[in-house]
Amino acid sequence: MNKKPLITVIVPIYNVEAYLEDCLESFVNSEVMEEIEVFVVNDGSSDNTAEIAQRYVDKYPDTFRLINKENGGHGSTINTGIKEANGKYFKVVDGDDWVDTRSFIRLVKVLKESE
Repeated sequence: MNKKPLITVIVPIYNVEAYLEDCLESFVNSEVMEEIEVFVVNDGSSDNTAEIAQRYVDKYPDTFRLINKENGGHGSTINTGIKEANGKYFKVVDGDDWVDTRSFIRLVKVLKESE
């Protein structure tokens, strides 16, 4: 990413392979991908969660980043993400959840026009 992102989204993940693709796919839209960074923070998963996240990093390296860490709990994944965040704004979306893409696009547009 060449410029500072408008919003950093932290996605804490721990053994959420059944849900993660839906979560990450909800951020894939050309209208906002240049404005966001999505840090997927793996909290020591023992399933294929990290591999799924890595596929998104490989496909969209300017938007997604995978951070692997030892298991420390939900709060520690958020704290890890905060330390790396570059966005003006910050949002957490759990790995077994997702955003409504259209609503997220509207949110990014409103944030872009706000102070």
